[in-house]
Amino acid sequence: MTVQAEAADSNSQGEVQPAESVQVAHLAGNPAVLGLLVFATGSLVLGISLLGNVPLAVQPGTVQPIVYAGTGLGLVITTIWAASLQQTFVATILGAFAGFWLSYAAMVLGLTHNWYAIPAADIPHTLGQFLIGWDAAIFMLFLVTLLLPLVYSLILGAGTVGVALLAVAVMGTSSGMYRAGGVFVMIFAILGFYAYLSGALESVGGKALPLGKPVVSFFSK
Repeated sequence: MTVQAEAADSNSQGEVQPAESVQVAHLAGNPAVLGLLVFATGSLVLGISLLGNVPLAVQPGTVQPIVYAGTGLGLVITTIWAASLQQTFVATILGAFAGFWLSYAAMVLGLTHNWYAIPAADIPHTLGQFLIGWDAAIFMLFLVTLLLPLVYSLILGAGTVGVALLAVAVMGTSSGMYRAGGVFVMIFAILGFYAYLSGALESVGGKALPLGKPVVSFFSK
């Protein structure tokens, strides 16, 4: 999720980018660095809560401040930043997760205050369909990351599994499934921090961390 990836996308359309234009884009910054940091931070807090740090009954409310005021807002900022640099897929993935976290906050706050007039008996399936919809979106993003360094596929893959487990958990009210989902949330949070660190080190003149070869490269030989 860097400028180089977007440059490759432009080249695939038959446009050869001069070295000078690539350098200018690089100097404009890498919004994925901030995006990965706020994404991983919100995911970490959610994972900790799902693993039992707080009672399950209050878990959704305990993560709301960081979800909408930190992760959600931060991802909106980075989406605009990426779009201004014409980084199509970076803006897409950051914008999608901004939508996920902000709509999650809207869902929890709305259910807590009965904004949507949903009967208590229907709340589990309401949450279930919410998670299923977003799980499908995350899976679509995962498919595209097969062309990107491996770490991004692992992040989105863990996200797909984690959200699927949470969907099963809310519709079946299984504490064990909540914890299983929490494990995968922690996995993609840790991977997100790793990817952030790689980009952050590179942004200050250091050496990027190994991110792995794209999954498709293992099938193209």
